[in-house]
Amino acid sequence: MAVSAVAHTDAIKARGTISVTRLAISGGITAGLFLVFCWLGTFLPISSPTHAYISLFTNADITSGRALLEGGVWAALFGALISALFGLVHNATAGLGRR
Repeated sequence: MAVSAVAHTDAIKARGTISVTRLAISGGITAGLFLVFCWLGTFLPISSPTHAYISLFTNADITSGRALLEGGVWAALFGALISALFGLVHNATAGLGRR
């Protein structure tokens, strides 16, 4: 039996939980993409505040391809880990919001 998107959303709201896997994947992709945007920002002729974010994930020169690859992988993994932890804590504390 197929479940409609509305029924699925209502079930999630009733439980107060979120999908940890989906959140981890979304967080990993977002963190990786953010690093790519920061790396691209290093080539702008204005001040480059993006170096601090890139430096969190790699020691390579911030404009190098190594920084993009290495930093992107580590940012994605860190984003996935942090998002998964957030989802686990959120689901564990879901009962606190109910009265």
